[in-house]
Amino acid sequence: MAVCSDNTLWQTCQAIRKRQRFFGRISAVFIAATLFCLADGLYSSVRVGSDVLELLPGQSLMLSGPSPYKNPFNSDVQVRIMPEDPSLHFVLDGFFASYWFGSAMWRGSVQVDAAALPGQHDLLIHFRGASPKSAQKFMVIVWEDMAAQRAGAASVTQRLTGLKPVWPGVFCGVVALVFCTVTYIWGKLYLNTLAKLGFSEILRVVQAVDGWRVFCLSYGRTVPREGALRRVLTMNSRPVGEAKVITLHKETLELSLPPDAKVSIGHIVELWPANP
Repeated sequence: MAVCSDNTLWQTCQAIRKRQRFFGRISAVFIAATLFCLADGLYSSVRVGSDVLELLPGQSLMLSGPSPYKNPFNSDVQVRIMPEDPSLHFVLDGFFASYWFGSAMWRGSVQVDAAALPGQHDLLIHFRGASPKSAQKFMVIVWEDMAAQRAGAASVTQRLTGLKPVWPGVFCGVVALVFCTVTYIWGKLYLNTLAKLGFSEILRVVQAVDGWRVFCLSYGRTVPREGALRRVLTMNSRPVGEAKVITLHKETLELSLPPDAKVSIGHIVELWPANP
């Protein structure tokens, strides 16, 4: 079959391929952004630590921790804030059993008054009569405003967007999934259009002792006989060489090309004449 640049179906196939690659590049960008947000979030969490609490004036934050006693009382909990600040409070909400092992846990909140000044404080939570090693220490950072909190964030994503890395990461991940699906759909349409033209895309290229081995799908149609020669072209209709049919592995056709053939993944093999 002669491939002509003015063939409508062939032009449609090339247009589909361009769209697939376009959406594929967009997918790659959002996948890279998702991975960056994930790495940035993990790095900033390790750098800052899980015991650092960042708040703005007027905010509060829930936190919890293990209790050294099975049935503790509110009076057992001793709280110390250093340096002392009357605008910073810890409120004990009570006790509960952990979800995994049923051990005793405490739950409370750190509250910052609206008139609080920026600063850094140590919050020490200790149980009366318990070992000093069971004391739980938190660092409370009170920022002046959102701009100061954003500028001082350990996360690059938060400094750039003002959001925790998890939210841009989730957004980019969802968008990447959508574009990956669109890319897959265009790819299937491309392969089906190629099949109507009588071609199949080379999916794998392996260097052998006597040349090259290329693999493409047969789509379940009549398979060219072993030893038959089939043209190999680029997507721009430029000839690459002639490939010899070797064998069929399920629906994957294996062909061979001479060593001087400049073949690569994405080139196409003419397997059958175009449908009338």
